[in-house]
Amino acid sequence: MSLAEQAQPGAISDPTAFAEYLTFTLRDHDVTSDKVISALDMVANATKSIRQKDPDSQVSSTVGIGARAWPLLFPEADMPEGLTAFEAMSDGDRSFPSTPGDLFVMVKSSRIDLAFEVGKYLILGFAPIADCVEDQRGFKYLDDRDLINFVDGTENPRGTERVAAVLVPSGTYAGGTHLLIQTYLDRQAEWNALTIEDQEGVIGRTKFDDIEIPDAEKKPFAHNVKSKVEIDGTEIKMFRQNRAIGTAKEHGTMFVGFAAEASTLTTSLRQMITADADGNYDHLLDFVTATTGAMYFVPPQAFLDAITG
Repeated sequence: MSLAEQAQPGAISDPTAFAEYLTFTLRDHDVTSDKVISALDMVANATKSIRQKDPDSQVSSTVGIGARAWPLLFPEADMPEGLTAFEAMSDGDRSFPSTPGDLFVMVKSSRIDLAFEVGKYLILGFAPIADCVEDQRGFKYLDDRDLINFVDGTENPRGTERVAAVLVPSGTYAGGTHLLIQTYLDRQAEWNALTIEDQEGVIGRTKFDDIEIPDAEKKPFAHNVKSKVEIDGTEIKMFRQNRAIGTAKEHGTMFVGFAAEASTLTTSLRQMITADADGNYDHLLDFVTATTGAMYFVPPQAFLDAITG
């Protein structure tokens, strides 16, 4: 079995038009092995049943487990290497909060109604052991743009490069991946006050035709400069499955980042938020506000299948 075949399918497949993002916190005293098995069974059964309503709808459910939850849910399984709780970050007036999250499920589909339907059943399925503390609905906006109107995910790895960037390559949890979730709300009025040229300087790409600005011309505070992770001159990629969220009144982006190593995700955030010796940080943070932050490990599919039998 290839490494890609070991992964939960939703973790490495392209984003779909719609997604339901469910965050749960465990009620520790209610967690028993039979209830855990039943809840994970519900994920598989509900996903399969709803997918059958429209086999072309690309329905999938991806389950992530937080550091606090892992020993409660799987007391006999070793903690995945690198799985820790997300630590809040701040610098100046910028902050990335750490918010509660023991379990995270991303339901993807090309149809909004089917993503909703799976999400509804999963909340019921986890109810005996966990409370759903956040439910966000993501959607594709125009040609994969975020709600500040720049294309999102242009530089995502593909094919074998994606597998290498996203999946743990070997060991007990080969085919698993680390997941970072953040909810960002746009400060739209402030963003709209910028000229298009200034907006492009903040992002590091052109707005209308989505062309990367040459390195020699990029601003040192550009988003695609400060968020890029490099080791010895080699870029270490992550896979973003971001989607627009919210309403016309209040909206933003659900950041959904997958990487083979958790440090890739946290290093990117630290570079973004922390001003360097020249005072440069990611200026996109002047126009968006992070309201949630949590880290999870997405175990390989075989691990979940073994739990449920």
